[in-house]
Amino acid sequence: MRVHMGLRRMALLLALAVTFAAAQGCTYLKHRGEDFAEIADLGFTFTNTPQIGLYANGVSIVAGGYSKIDGWFAGWGGGKFGVQPHYNECWGVGLVGHETMGWGDFDKNDPSTMYQQYQGLFGALGMPQETNPSYVPACVHFFPHLGYAGLVWNLRYYEMIDFIVGWTTLDIAMDDGYRFGRWAALPRTQK
Repeated sequence: MRVHMGLRRMALLLALAVTFAAAQGCTYLKHRGEDFAEIADLGFTFTNTPQIGLYANGVSIVAGGYSKIDGWFAGWGGGKFGVQPHYNECWGVGLVGHETMGWGDFDKNDPSTMYQQYQGLFGALGMPQETNPSYVPACVHFFPHLGYAGLVWNLRYYEMIDFIVGWTTLDIAMDDGYRFGRWAALPRTQK
């Protein structure tokens, strides 16, 4: 008898959850997919000319090295899967550093289309944040890119939390339907 009541309650909760998700429409699942795509960058960089990428930061606390890559990215990056234009210029010296990244359709002369942020303990906490600093906190690695090809392996912790919490319909990054989230200093661009 108790098992029967438990199954009945479980079926009722499942029906309510399905009804709630259906009431959200197709955009709900679209936004969950976008949130998932933003949690990491993993792939390869390619350039037409020899370039260098020896940069890494550790959870936005310590940043070290230098990277300037203007070419292409293949893999999972910038919230997309596939091959796309990519640009980065990053530097770090211990507790301070700076990152500029562009994925897909960006314009190096238009900061509103790029991710820009200070890194390192002093940089992330002490410097004024710039346009679209969505990679804080994160572990960013453009390492190594030597010559014409390299690796990218980044984890975006804030976006991981946004993905998990997003299933409850909360959007802590305020990026559902927008290219950049709540950090954006300039007007947001629709996806």
